[in-house]
Amino acid sequence: MSPVLPFVILPAGTLLQHVSRTPYRDTPLHFGRSRVNRYDAPDGTYGVLYLGPDLATVLMESVFHQHQWHRRKTRTMTMAEVQGRVVRAVGVMDDIRLFDLTAPGVMVQHFGLNLEQLSSRRYVHTQRISHTVYGFTDDAQASLFDGLVYPSRNNFPAICIALFERARPKVDAVADIDLADHVDWPAFVTTYRLGIIPDIKAR
Repeated sequence: MSPVLPFVILPAGTLLQHVSRTPYRDTPLHFGRSRVNRYDAPDGTYGVLYLGPDLATVLMESVFHQHQWHRRKTRTMTMAEVQGRVVRAVGVMDDIRLFDLTAPGVMVQHFGLNLEQLSSRRYVHTQRISHTVYGFTDDAQASLFDGLVYPSRNNFPAICIALFERARPKVDAVADIDLADHVDWPAFVTTYRLGIIPDIKAR
């Protein structure tokens, strides 16, 4: 008997978030094929869009994903960096089916991996997972999953979403919000003890 594949459904009407740079404002959502991110296709044959349920998680997984806050006394971001970011509100237009990497036992049962391998900054294991999940099909050879949900490395225990490009018709950018204008930005600055450095104008 084949093992049951764990999944979650994101219903139509769900609102997700993605942090991008301001030049991408009002452009189609980008499904990257660079092969440099955690759940990218290892061979670049399909694109992946990374999303999160809240501002803190998408910021920690994008802008601050290489932070060394445990080694620093201060946490800072320049005003120019703040002004250069836009938060894309992404609406789910049709139900999305995601393989659930947060399900109990899934890492060892289906992939033979441990937490260290899952959270490593070397993405060989996670990109292999992406490729495997992308290839799962039902008895009629129809694709089973639109992407996967996985634990946030930088904002644990929050979850993140890696959405496969074939799910493009199921999502849409419904609003682009300057980071400084996001309703949750002040709370992020306070909660994560972030200092904003004013720009130094040339004299």
